[in-house]
Amino acid sequence: MTATTIDAAPAAPAAPTDWEGAVDELALLADSDATACVRRAEGLIAAAAEQRAGGAEMRLAYYAAVAHHALGEDRRALERAIRAEHLARERGALVWQSRALARQGVVHHDLGHTEDAVDLLTRAAELRREADDVAGTADVLTILGSVYTSMPHFAPQAAGVLTQARRLWLAAGDPDRASIALANLARTFVETSRRLAADNPRGARASARRALGLALEAVDEADAAGLTRTAVDARLTAAVAHLLAGDAEAADAVLDAAAGMLARFPSAGQQLSLHRIRSGQLLAAGRHADAVAEAGAGMVVCDALRRPAERMELLRVLADAHEALGDAVAALAALRELHALTVRLGDAQAERRAALLGARMEVEQAERQAEAERRRSEALEERNAALAHEAAHDGLTGLANRRTLDAELDRWTAERGTFAVALLDVDHFKRVNDTYSHQVGDAVLVRVAAAVQHALRRDDLAARYGGEEFAVLLDGLSGSRTEDVCDRLRETVAGLVWDDLMPGARLTVSIGVAERQAGEPVAGLLARADAALYRAKADGRDRVRVASAAA
Repeated sequence: MTATTIDAAPAAPAAPTDWEGAVDELALLADSDATACVRRAEGLIAAAAEQRAGGAEMRLAYYAAVAHHALGEDRRALERAIRAEHLARERGALVWQSRALARQGVVHHDLGHTEDAVDLLTRAAELRREADDVAGTADVLTILGSVYTSMPHFAPQAAGVLTQARRLWLAAGDPDRASIALANLARTFVETSRRLAADNPRGARASARRALGLALEAVDEADAAGLTRTAVDARLTAAVAHLLAGDAEAADAVLDAAAGMLARFPSAGQQLSLHRIRSGQLLAAGRHADAVAEAGAGMVVCDALRRPAERMELLRVLADAHEALGDAVAALAALRELHALTVRLGDAQAERRAALLGARMEVEQAERQAEAERRRSEALEERNAALAHEAAHDGLTGLANRRTLDAELDRWTAERGTFAVALLDVDHFKRVNDTYSHQVGDAVLVRVAAAVQHALRRDDLAARYGGEEFAVLLDGLSGSRTEDVCDRLRETVAGLVWDDLMPGARLTVSIGVAERQAGEPVAGLLARADAALYRAKADGRDRVRVASAAA
């Protein structure tokens, strides 16, 4: 027989003890290397869950959601964001709950679930307000405004939200972000102008002029702050506003300025926007060959960025430009690609929505299971608590039972210096049972127990000693104070009214009390209290007797 060598599996990396460092690492990777972030996140999140480091798991899940979203993995992004939200809600971490909701909103927006996105972002903004986080509220409102901008009939809401976001950025002392909100606000008026162009040309021109004013203001603010990307975005918006207002020459100048800035500070996404706007401008100006060249350049950037929506717009320009140039073959090729891309995007979106629906169902099922488990756990805890209470208390009166009394006597003897034990016996209790029934007798014991319990101080303890006899542990009493307290207990019972149970009857108790002496065992203490109780009964009942000192 030959020996078989089995390679041991590589040991899992040790879970970090510095969770703050792990969170910082993931936050950095989420911005710089989404793939590495996702890879690193799996082990960290599992370790945090295993160690019950809920706060760390919450933040790690959030940054994992950011990375998954950047990679286009919408289902995983939502799962992580929902988990982060759940953990944040458990901890009352309003800011992190808001962040997780906002991330869900952005993913839903990308999936075309605009109503869901608005609802999630609105809730996220409310949480930021509740947390008194001005900058955070402005940040969420800026995102919400962008979502509204993509909805043609929600331009007023977009303008209102972005105006509020800008005001909050300024209040938070962040004029740079305020200029970003202003550039987005200009875009809302551009979209409004486009929507109104066919049916309300005058309104479209008014919106274009308003967009232009805001965009130029954003240009000035961004230039002054050195915010290159915002300055380019604002210029591109201003160019579109010029075109909508019918001023192609001014649009040309602004686009040239944007192109010059992009030559110094390249940005592929903004370069694509420049190609898209300029190709449309050239097509409208009848410069069809230039439009084809500009759209072709845009297609190259579009392929590199994997931006199918922008590619569709460029294909429309190409089809129209080729048709105008008389190149039917090229125009048909562009239209065919446009159709195929439209179908492919529709299918892809349907698949993403199906995956999202599956993820939602899984999350809802997990939440239902977790809720059922929580209820079972609570029921078990309640049952255990009830059993523990039953084991420690008398079933009739609710006072501590004899077992609990013995345990407390041992503990008080070990831990406390001065205390006293009083034994109370209901006088002539047999007559109650014989005259009125045992049921009435039980009701009498319950009422006496309640009266004694109510008359005691917080640190004292009442227990049922047996039958009609009760024991009371009196903390820190000595001398005449002990007898005074016991006499008040006696008077409390003597003052009870019994007309509902025993019309015209009066009930009393006899009490024997003993103060514990240094080194005295529990058995000796109870024996002295019992002897004092016997004397109280022998002396006529309804009285208190204090035990003599131990021999």
